[in-house]
Amino acid sequence: MNTPTANPPAFAPVSPDLTDEQWQRIVPLLPEMREHGPRRGRPSIDIRWVVNSVMWVLRARAPWSAMPERYAPYQTAHRYYLRWKNSGVLTDIALALFDTDAILERPSIRPAARP
Repeated sequence: MNTPTANPPAFAPVSPDLTDEQWQRIVPLLPEMREHGPRRGRPSIDIRWVVNSVMWVLRARAPWSAMPERYAPYQTAHRYYLRWKNSGVLTDIALALFDTDAILERPSIRPAARP
C-alpha cells in the first residue's frame, strides 16, 4: 500500500555538483586556485570538492552537519564558506553561476529546541 509518509523529507532535493564548464567559470574567482609557489604545512584540499560542498548546503538550505558524506567535512566547508562570504568571493561565485546572489539569502536553519 502506497501511502504518503507522515514526515516529508527535511531538505529540498539539490541539483548535481558543478559541471566542468561551471567550474572553469569560477576558477579565476577563487584565491586558492592562484599560483602562490611552493606550499608548506597541511596538504592542499581539493577546492572543487569544497565548492560543491558549500553549494550543496546553499541549495538544500540544510544545516552544515547534514551534508552527505561524499562532500568535504562540514567544518572545512563552513570555514571556506565564511572566508569566501566575508571576502566577497562567494557573491562573485553566485553571480558567475546563477546571474544572481539570491542563493546567499538563505535563512539560518537551527535544530528545534527540545522540551
